[in-house]
Amino acid sequence: MDALLRLHAREQDEARRIAAMRSVPGVGEVVATAFAAEIYRPERFRRSEEVTAYLGLAPVVRQSGGGKGKSFIRPVGQRRLRSLLVEAAWGWKQRDEWAREFYNRILSRHGVPQKAITALARKLAALLWKLSLPPATASTDRGGL
Repeated sequence: MDALLRLHAREQDEARRIAAMRSVPGVGEVVATAFAAEIYRPERFRRSEEVTAYLGLAPVVRQSGGGKGKSFIRPVGQRRLRSLLVEAAWGWKQRDEWAREFYNRILSRHGVPQKAITALARKLAALLWKLSLPPATASTDRGGL
């Protein structure tokens, strides 16, 4: 009986997490469910940077000497979830003023739309992680957004 109650509580927690993630403009059932499945226990991450690195959205900079470094995205994590987050970021940019301003700021700095939307997808992943944390731990992250 106790195991059944724990399973029911876990299902209710999962439904709460998915509903919270779906409140973000551009995030639907598919993105929220895929994110919840991949980040099964969100409390295992201490900072949003750990989540974005796990998903393969964190930039890696290679620099030697005094020259300008080159950055790229290391292809780790689930490719499908990463592409879903990028697609959701396009929707978020269309529906949210803050996301649009962030995208435009990065675009004006680098001039590459793919870099700008990847940066926005990184912000989106950090936001979804925060929304998926249990209420008691949601305020522990000091980085990210």
